Amino acid sequence: MKLLSITLFAALLSTTTFAHEGHDHDGPSSFQPLKGGVVKSTEAINIEVVNKDTKLEIYAFDNEGKVKESGTYDLKASMKLPKNKKIEKLTLEPVNDTKTSKLSHYEVNSKPKNTHRYTLILDVKDAKEDHGDKIEFTIELKK
Repeated sequence: MKLLSITLFAALLSTTTFAHEGHDHDGPSSFQPLKGGVVKSTEAINIEVVNKDTKLEIYAFDNEGKVKESGTYDLKASMKLPKNKKIEKLTLEPVNDTKTSKLSHYEVNSKPKNTHRYTLILDVKDAKEDHGDKIEFTIELKK
């Protein structure tokens, strides 16, 4: 009886061990930064912000890591300064890939005075979705 119990326990343990090998049903899906920045995601778009000294580079990727085409989403940027909470609109400058001439990313040239930190607010809307998303990044300015 003892041998039968051990055998059944071992068989049960081995079948549950191999049942979920190779994938994870409940694990969080995470998009790793491709350009060395910080990534925040919506359902269909992964936004990566790279902080360069006086400018920000903003990349938009789909869930497979491919650059989103410019007509497939709408992106607006603004910043909120910490002291007065005033929100200022920012201009996104499109940057094209030199090899393909397609949109690579956007740049924002902004270095507000009298602060070392601000909040970048991105309003993102994918063309396939019926709603937009607001994503916020805290930007620490380099000295």
